[in-house]
Amino acid sequence: MRLLFINPNITPAITDMMVAEAERSISPTTTLVPATARFGTLFVENDIEAAIAGHAVVEAIADKADGCDAVVVSAFGDPGLRAAKEMLDVPVVGVSEAAFLTAYTLGRRYSIVCMTKRHRLWYMDCAEEHGLHGRMASARALPVPVTDVTTAREQFRELLIAECVAAVEQDDAEVIILGGGPLAGLARTFRDSVPVPVLDPIECAVRLAEMLAALDPKPPERGSFARPAPKPSKGLSENLERRLSAPRAG
Repeated sequence: MRLLFINPNITPAITDMMVAEAERSISPTTTLVPATARFGTLFVENDIEAAIAGHAVVEAIADKADGCDAVVVSAFGDPGLRAAKEMLDVPVVGVSEAAFLTAYTLGRRYSIVCMTKRHRLWYMDCAEEHGLHGRMASARALPVPVTDVTTAREQFRELLIAECVAAVEQDDAEVIILGGGPLAGLARTFRDSVPVPVLDPIECAVRLAEMLAALDPKPPERGSFARPAPKPSKGLSENLERRLSAPRAG
């Protein structure tokens, strides 16, 4: 099995960090195909950056999805996810989507703990857009500025633990989701520090993607994720033009 693993921001160090965590979680017979956004921002934090990242995601799919059995969009907030689902006949999973769905199986109320206040607002919107906000107990951000996202997981580990514990004690959270690619790998180190399950969205996503690929679902011919009919376009990359011109599944 081959999983296309897309980092929608332009920071290779974050790609490497997330890929390392994903490789801890995939099956021995699964191969990751990493891709870093060709254009965009250092990290994705708001709707403007998410719109740019969504374009970068579909570009990465156009360039690298051939021969892959599933795709993971690895930025919390899932930029470009719905477009990617329309674009491909194989399963596409967002890390937020996967974490929310997993949290639903482990407790009645979940909380997100993330890096910045702007992330917090975007992630709350993301849960609502997915229709998975009904059991959200809270979303919490670090109470201090984050100046370097590549070192955040080491620099703010104890503060993140404190926010996780506060979400349990003050917000009645029964599951914690650590939101943000730069926090990859922290969840498994919180096991003895937080009294409820703590989820790493990357682990949730790659495991869900493997499961969906193994199910080999029929590509939809109707509904929200059916591939749109081809139409004239202008200014697109050659590979993206090719993808958008491909016939619908049927």
